[in-house]
Amino acid sequence: MRDRGGRGAPGGATVSLTAGVAVRTVEVPAGTPLAGFAGRLSANTGVHDPTSVRALVLDEVAIVTVDVCALHERTCAAIEAASGLTTVVVTATHTHSGPSVGCGRVGPHAPQVHDAIVDAALAALHEAADRRRPVTVDWAQVHGLGVAHDRRHLGRPIDPPLVALRFTDSGTQETIATLASYPCHPVVLDATNTLVTADYVHPLRAGVEDSTAAPCVFLTGAAGDVNTGHEATSSFGTQKTPQRTFEQAETLGGRIAAGLEAALWAPVEARIATALSEGLVFDYEPLTQARVDARRAEWETQLADSDPGQRAVLTCWIAWAEDWRPEWLTERWAGRVTCIDLGGATVLMLPGEPFLWAADTLMGVRPRVMVAGYADGVAGYLPTSDAYPEGGYEVEDACMYYAMPAPFALGSLERAVEVARSLLEA
Repeated sequence: MRDRGGRGAPGGATVSLTAGVAVRTVEVPAGTPLAGFAGRLSANTGVHDPTSVRALVLDEVAIVTVDVCALHERTCAAIEAASGLTTVVVTATHTHSGPSVGCGRVGPHAPQVHDAIVDAALAALHEAADRRRPVTVDWAQVHGLGVAHDRRHLGRPIDPPLVALRFTDSGTQETIATLASYPCHPVVLDATNTLVTADYVHPLRAGVEDSTAAPCVFLTGAAGDVNTGHEATSSFGTQKTPQRTFEQAETLGGRIAAGLEAALWAPVEARIATALSEGLVFDYEPLTQARVDARRAEWETQLADSDPGQRAVLTCWIAWAEDWRPEWLTERWAGRVTCIDLGGATVLMLPGEPFLWAADTLMGVRPRVMVAGYADGVAGYLPTSDAYPEGGYEVEDACMYYAMPAPFALGSLERAVEVARSLLEA
């Protein structure tokens, strides 16, 4: 089922695109569980940079970003329903050092912080809507940043682009906001970090804001198999990794911001913002009680020889296996894909953790397409079909930390991409 959002121009009149932006921060008390690493041994002990909630309203369509690892689709739907706008897409930046508010996914739930995030999102949406004004739009696309790496094949070179839209007041010519997206896991900091932070996203946004004097709204792209250059399993242990520091996050985030500052911007012929959404339903990979019991036995034998971080990961997986029931597999997961059309540029919002192939494919459908993941619910990875025979964390193991019945079925990402393609071509 497809739902359209946005407003039309009555009688064929020409109406300018309007835009407004607002930023809120949420207090995260010490002792709040952090989401992102099952091997983290402590709740948060302080705040490096505040958890922000950002809203960009384009006519009657809005994008909200939250500095957390994952949001439940119920949370996203509640924000949209209370917003008073036609379409609101709510995304997680996917930092692995933010409060755990995924309703039991990727860590124990922090209900008070969760509710504060919902309140902040609605406040930001209302403020941004009140601030809407006519704007012009420019597009930039930057390669050669050298930040993103294929974490499943570390020797395989990739060069995904940083893409951005800049919104400028039609009257004053002042920048109102920058919407930027880059496909790279915000995991510079490892599981030994216990300070709340948006990871490299924080210095990236700060750099853009310093150069434009306007808020930056950042969307993490199709980054399911992309990070800053290490295997996912390297985050299981409790040994501090020398390169995974705040200084490195500052360096990489600053590099991305500098790339955008030096970018060549091209004007986009903008029109009234419209949104077209289509629902998705995913099945799960086959799984049996016997297979779950066998894996649980393997994990239990590994406990004795594991360091504390690895033991925490195994304990999480064992708890999942103890609770697992075959009937869980009948509860199909439902999400949606949303296409926000500005005329000369498009923002595609995908759920979950899609692999980079999705963006590579969809950006070729038509010019100036920004592809973001982690939208309207994050319930697990969406690997390409050719990744399933290879196995690995994203394919086989992440579902336990996500508290999901099993990995999403082979072909799920390809189905999501076909839905997104149909929206682009509609």
